[in-house]
Amino acid sequence: MKKVLIVDNSSYMRMFVKKIIEKGGFPSTFEASGREDAIEIFKAEKPDIVLLDLNMSEFKMDGMHVLSDIMEADSEAVVIIMSAVGHEEVKDECIAAGAKGYIKKPFTTETLLKALEEYK
Repeated sequence: MKKVLIVDNSSYMRMFVKKIIEKGGFPSTFEASGREDAIEIFKAEKPDIVLLDLNMSEFKMDGMHVLSDIMEADSEAVVIIMSAVGHEEVKDECIAAGAKGYIKKPFTTETLLKALEEYK
């Protein structure tokens, strides 16, 4: 059974994503709302996949720090970015930093499940 960590400051988005991925056959999920709890949960639970939002505060892209921390803890970690920021340079920066995928918000159920299927 694959474990998924959902990292997003929006409780609504975490709930929305959790419902989708549980229906898609990923019943073991963990949630984090920010950098500190994301890293703590990542290290304790060792999830197979991390779904990570980039913008978790009003003024900065905390998700890049979380991505960096996760890759430092486990360079093989599977991190898929979920973000409303759709600029190619941001996507490229995330991939270069170790993310395995990038999904632009808003996304469909099919888009999210397709991204997860590669790692099921």
